Amino acid sequence: MVASVTTRVEDGTTGGSARGGRRTHIIQILRDSKTPLSVVQVADAVGVHPNTARFHLESLVESGLAGRQTEVTTRRGRRQVLYTGVLPNQAHERAQGYRLLSQILTGMILAKYPDAADDLYGVGLEWGGYLTSRPLPFETLAEDEIDRRVMDKLDALWFAPELLASPRPHMVLHNCPFAETVAAYPGLVCQLHVGMINGSLAELRSPQRVVELQPSLDDHRCRAWLGAAEELGDGPVGIVAAPSGPDYEAPA
Repeated sequence: MVASVTTRVEDGTTGGSARGGRRTHIIQILRDSKTPLSVVQVADAVGVHPNTARFHLESLVESGLAGRQTEVTTRRGRRQVLYTGVLPNQAHERAQGYRLLSQILTGMILAKYPDAADDLYGVGLEWGGYLTSRPLPFETLAEDEIDRRVMDKLDALWFAPELLASPRPHMVLHNCPFAETVAAYPGLVCQLHVGMINGSLAELRSPQRVVELQPSLDDHRCRAWLGAAEELGDGPVGIVAAPSGPDYEAPA
């Protein structure tokens, strides 16, 4: 994976960027608008095709992050579907249920298998490959296409990713979908997540992997540092504490 500097689009929700965090960008557009917005209006604001905007909007509605209504009008013809922003999904009952389930299951795994980090990393590898849009047999993907597929998948899973080149190639994950569980069981959940990223990179035949993860529970900006696949052994990725704050940079 060749890292490239992306232009940040601060969306006020989970970070986001021009390359990643598209849904979080849409969430903030909806919340900032004084009136409900149509699919076309959202598509124009984000710079995507209306079909893409509609897909993200409907996903946000399903997740409890947006509301859907039909416009009230006296004109003839088909009425538009309009969307509004709602409170973050932490307050949504379905999201709370999934978070509680993740804490229960993670706690049970740790109680029965204290050294489960290796196993969960392996589980992440398998699921990362399964969830990835794999290349055709004998197809070699360009690095930009590998970037796009990995970032799009992380975006769809609500990590609000950003790919940076400085001080060395790394991803910044602006949001953790299971922050409360990570706070209680960081070694397990982080290994599962980083395994998913590396499983995706392996499936796409990328020469790079995440070789170190630095989670920051204070600001949710986890940094996944990239290196050559050969640098990574058979075991889980090293997880080290990182100073919090958006301006932190690891040494080259």
